[in-house]
Amino acid sequence: MLARLFAQLHFLLPLLTLSRLTARVARFRGPGGLLIRVFAWMYSINTAEAAKPAPQDYASLSEFFSRELQPGARNPEGGEEMVACPADGVLTQLGSLSDTLLPEGKGIRYSLEQLLGGARCAQPYERGRVAVVYLRPSDYHRVHMPMDGQLREIAYLPGRRLSVNPTVIEAMPSTLATNERVALHFDTAEGKFCVVMVGALNVGSISTAFGIRTNASIPPVLTRWRFSGPLGAKRERGDYLARFNLGSTLVLVTTGGLMDWLPERREGEEVRCGQALGRRLYIPA
Repeated sequence: MLARLFAQLHFLLPLLTLSRLTARVARFRGPGGLLIRVFAWMYSINTAEAAKPAPQDYASLSEFFSRELQPGARNPEGGEEMVACPADGVLTQLGSLSDTLLPEGKGIRYSLEQLLGGARCAQPYERGRVAVVYLRPSDYHRVHMPMDGQLREIAYLPGRRLSVNPTVIEAMPSTLATNERVALHFDTAEGKFCVVMVGALNVGSISTAFGIRTNASIPPVLTRWRFSGPLGAKRERGDYLARFNLGSTLVLVTTGGLMDWLPERREGEEVRCGQALGRRLYIPA
């Protein structure tokens, strides 16, 4: 009951104004990186693993939030047959798709067609696998490739900016399918996978490694960039893929028969970018 009341408050708040205000604060640089120091202390962030460990080396809190790490800090576990976790965070959902319906949450289901913006995009993933990772303020907010793949499409799907805190998601599971998001579709030799970057309250923008970024210059309409034949950018497991310029949630979807989740992975556990989440059902050549 309290969770639903908290969720309903979002419809009464000026979310866009709040997001813009937060973005202004995040771009502000306090004396000697004071704002960054306070933020790192509040969330117990390990600044020693950052590529630039000193807070004063960052122009703003926003730049620190999307910081790079030192080489080797998030190397993928295991061999090429392992599917790496794309991001730091909490594993809030892990399972299989029923047709193209995502796993049930509090008695409510929403479809992959809603999440990806159309039946054409959802159909290949029928009876596939899905994982959801919630990125907390303390987490590393860059996203990396879970396995090798050839980029085929990037889709910008406009939407709301509701909070993606697990409390809100439990009350309103469809939030992940109606918030602003960017979906990156990849081909592999044996199937497809899609990494969906879900925006949220206070998320300034989402930036990809392919020069596409959500900001005020992108009109609030469904937009797709397609990469056919050799034009599709090849990315290897562990390569940098995209980043949240303030925190949010990531959804990983794969086609059926491509991989299975490792039995030791559990919903609710903390995960790290590069940690083994699953195993491919064939060994890549």
